[in-house]
Amino acid sequence: MAEPTADVAAAAAHGAHSDSHDDHGHHPTERHYWIVFAVLAVLTAIEVAWSYLGLEGVSLWLPLLVMMVVKFILVAGEFMHLRFDRKIVNGRVFTWAFAASLILAVAVYFIVFAAFDTVFA
Repeated sequence: MAEPTADVAAAAAHGAHSDSHDDHGHHPTERHYWIVFAVLAVLTAIEVAWSYLGLEGVSLWLPLLVMMVVKFILVAGEFMHLRFDRKIVNGRVFTWAFAASLILAVAVYFIVFAAFDTVFA
């Protein structure tokens, strides 16, 4: 039996490598992580400043909740690499599952505190 040529062996090795690499999709660069870090830092600074504005009721908690959800999605999608996982449909299923879970938790929060008339005051 003839030995495989170097081209066939190289193609087989490259194919095996690309299959395992494609499972995880594109990996971000260090610069990408620093940009996400900066966005999270700015959002956190805005949240802290917002809490000192002396606002009450919906004008206080609604923007804080929106910023919290955005930060959660960024952390789950970027730092937990869920946005880049290509094994699952479109690579974003887990990120959206985490986001949906967070939205459900916030909804339960509102339902419980609405029962005590403390959230919407």
